[in-house]
Amino acid sequence: MKRPWLALITGVLTVALVSGCSVAGGKWVAKVNGESIPMNELDQRLAASEALYQAQGADFKSDQGKQMETQLKSSILDRLVQGRIIAQEIRKQGLSSSDPKVKQEEEGLKKNFADEAKFQDALKQQGMTEPELLDFLTIYQKVTADVNVTDSDVKTYFDQNQGQYGHPEQVQAKHILVKTEDEAKAIIAQLKTGADFTQLAKEKSIEPGAKESGGELGTFGRGQMDADFEKAAFTQAVGTFSQSPVKSQFGYHVIFVEAHQPEVKADFEKSRTQVGQDALTAAKDQKFQTYVNDLLTKAKVDYAQGFKPAGK
Repeated sequence: MKRPWLALITGVLTVALVSGCSVAGGKWVAKVNGESIPMNELDQRLAASEALYQAQGADFKSDQGKQMETQLKSSILDRLVQGRIIAQEIRKQGLSSSDPKVKQEEEGLKKNFADEAKFQDALKQQGMTEPELLDFLTIYQKVTADVNVTDSDVKTYFDQNQGQYGHPEQVQAKHILVKTEDEAKAIIAQLKTGADFTQLAKEKSIEPGAKESGGELGTFGRGQMDADFEKAAFTQAVGTFSQSPVKSQFGYHVIFVEAHQPEVKADFEKSRTQVGQDALTAAKDQKFQTYVNDLLTKAKVDYAQGFKPAGK
């Protein structure tokens, strides 16, 4: 389930574009209720985040990369502003981020990552520090302590989010797209001799992005793909590649089916415990988001020239 205030560690960037954010604005980029955010702090966090994105293949010199850099800089500045506001509120209320419940919440987040290093990298990539995360969690615990949900709330949540507890028939697959049938046949011949499917996709597929993805399409249901492609993918055995080319409006495909999941219908009784937990989390998150939005509205934020987000 998406949690807006935790999007910063799930890789989802909520971007408010900065107009001309590359223009120098002095030694500080923003002041939050009179407290300055130094420019070098923004620069350091941006550099750390970019380094991690570059390790994943991002090219900040390309046109797309330059746009991503602008968005990333804006997002990190937004994170810094929010972090200052939350830290000020913690001092105002005399709260402590060393509360055991806060650490317990953080440990729950860490379980989404392979190890501590991956967790720390995720924070850096989103321009956030662990102390800032603990500040958010501290306020979250305080604000949401009295939130409860009724049986009616739980059932309503299930009715509105049945997709979380069931799914239609799905296939996970990758493919190699070429212009001619003969090219597809030649690729199938190579696969029969033991050639690596992913490598061939990177070398031969004309699909945009195949060089990076290796032809990976992810998981899809019926009605999402070209009709002939869909028919082939849903009837092909898991772990096999096409024995003959599959023609579509885009060209000729060689398909490799990685998984095939049957339909799972959402069942409230079977999912009741999980639904209850999810409904409670959603209610807490909604209250917290409203609280944070109110803090942001009341805060006095001044931006250095060239750093003010569009619309503010």
